[in-house]
Amino acid sequence: MSQPRSLRRAKILVPAILLLLVGSLVAGVMMRAPRTPPAPLGASARVDGGLARINGVIPADVDGWRPDTASAALAKPPGEGLHRVRVLVELTALEQGGLPFDPSSYSVSGLGAGMWRALWFSPAAAIAAQGKSINATLVFELPDRAIDLTLDLSGGQGLSLGAGHHRGRT
Repeated sequence: MSQPRSLRRAKILVPAILLLLVGSLVAGVMMRAPRTPPAPLGASARVDGGLARINGVIPADVDGWRPDTASAALAKPPGEGLHRVRVLVELTALEQGGLPFDPSSYSVSGLGAGMWRALWFSPAAAIAAQGKSINATLVFELPDRAIDLTLDLSGGQGLSLGAGHHRGRT
């Protein structure tokens, strides 16, 4: 007994569509630019105009640090499943034109987890003259379970935040 034409077509069409979807997914993964690994915690990375280095990643609940000026963003406790960290970044200008620092362009990203902007930062946007440094503080609210966190830099490879700020968080 012969199968109806629509059933024969479906038997061919469904596997063909699945194969096309899987092929598209594999092609997308293979064509994506390779991820540049971040510089290890404490190491320096090139940025536009000089070098950047993380001098500390400190959980906000460890040392009771508070900013000099009141901040509405920091007045509320972190959301469910989140913790706050203070990232201490040293930027050193090496080039004649100096090193621009725009804290709003800094973010933290995690492996497959997303991207987070600073809740608070100091100093404000500035340009360090050649040979000078800027010591910046950036406060982020990050997921407790995020892994492979990187401080994304303007014109640089990124800096690893390490795992030390996850103490007691599972």
